[in-house]
Amino acid sequence: MSLPASGLLPFLITHTLFMALTGICLAALVLSVALSTRQGGRLYTLLLLVLLPATAAALTLPFLLPLDRSSLLLPFLQGVLIGPAISLAPLRRLKDAPSTWGRTAQELGATSLTRIRLLWLPLLGRPLAGSIGLALALSLLGALGISKAPLS
Repeated sequence: MSLPASGLLPFLITHTLFMALTGICLAALVLSVALSTRQGGRLYTLLLLVLLPATAAALTLPFLLPLDRSSLLLPFLQGVLIGPAISLAPLRRLKDAPSTWGRTAQELGATSLTRIRLLWLPLLGRPLAGSIGLALALSLLGALGISKAPLS
């Protein structure tokens, strides 16, 4: 069973967006854990160790799993697997930032929302934008792999 040409574009768009959104949510979770536990260096090392195997698995998953292409399980799994690639650039910047900046802002009376808005977002702006672009690119590659994978 093959996808008709008229249904291919909406399928690719849906798959790409769901995969990217899953990866971005996982990256946001990793960054929030790094901020709250101050373990950015260890998380960065762990993500470096799984970067290549996870990204390769995400791109070859459509060829390995005989899943129904209409389900959302495949883009979810692919999104989880591209999460480490998306998390690395912001986590690197966060790891290199002095840990005293957040505490100093808190002692000066900044609320957590103010610290995010005035400290962390300007610091992580470019890496976050690059990570979102990488998420969309990897998601598009993963979705194109699905359209080329042999059907089960």
